[in-house]
Amino acid sequence: MADFQIISDSSCDLPKEILEKYSIDLVPYLVTFDGVNYYKDGVDITLDEFYEQLQQKGVFPKTSLPSIQAYSDKFRPYLEKGMDVLCVCLTSKFSGSFQSAINAANILAEDFPERKIRVIDSCLVTYIQGLLVCDIAEYKNEGKDIDEICNLVETYKSDSGIFVTVDSLSHLQNGGRIGKASALAGNLLNIKPIISFEDGELHAYSKVRGRKKALHEVVDIACEKLAGKYDDYRILVLHNCCEDDGKEISAYMAEQGLPSLGISFVGITISVHIGPSAAAVVFLKNRPVA
Repeated sequence: MADFQIISDSSCDLPKEILEKYSIDLVPYLVTFDGVNYYKDGVDITLDEFYEQLQQKGVFPKTSLPSIQAYSDKFRPYLEKGMDVLCVCLTSKFSGSFQSAINAANILAEDFPERKIRVIDSCLVTYIQGLLVCDIAEYKNEGKDIDEICNLVETYKSDSGIFVTVDSLSHLQNGGRIGKASALAGNLLNIKPIISFEDGELHAYSKVRGRKKALHEVVDIACEKLAGKYDDYRILVLHNCCEDDGKEISAYMAEQGLPSLGISFVGITISVHIGPSAAAVVFLKNRPVA
């Protein structure tokens, strides 16, 4: 059984220590604030530097997905070493990253017909995608082969949820993710939107009045969706540019008996679309033991 390298696009938002622990390699997204200068996520710009820019009034950054060449350049050195490649990408309904990786794999297959190059559409975003990548690493450490792992993750990767509140829908509107009417309603009378991520896409879920109530609402929705089956899932709090709100969600989760693995950050790729001050409860089903 050939050794294989685990690769993900940078939308997985895994911290450096986790990447090093599992020897996971990344293909970075690009972010621009002016449409001229592009920075590689985590390479040319740190998350803190990005957050600082994101919070400036009237700033609407954009991302550019990894190119076919970027994936080819990342895959090739491992293939030349006689290793197979397993790559995990941001949901294909949100980005063309998956298709770029597929195209690169098809091109490289001509030069390395004896190697396996597997590309998985995670159907996920941010740290939930990261959890799936970590699951793959755990399966690899247990000695499972690349195709067995691909089959296993397909059985549960969609059993997940993300419920997020933002102060404003302006970034979602600017990026074409949420319609203008929803954006307008989200800015009136202190109404705070609740956004869900389901079936690989963002949806306007509900609206509540007041930020604190919205923070509690994402917890209440998660409790309802999980229906007491908390032990079957990994549950986390995510935020960007609003650590105190993340702590508020975490405290309310404890009051409601909803366990949490902790608080982490929404990275550059998704923060571009949802803007600053996003706070969320996210969950992914536990990986099957096989």
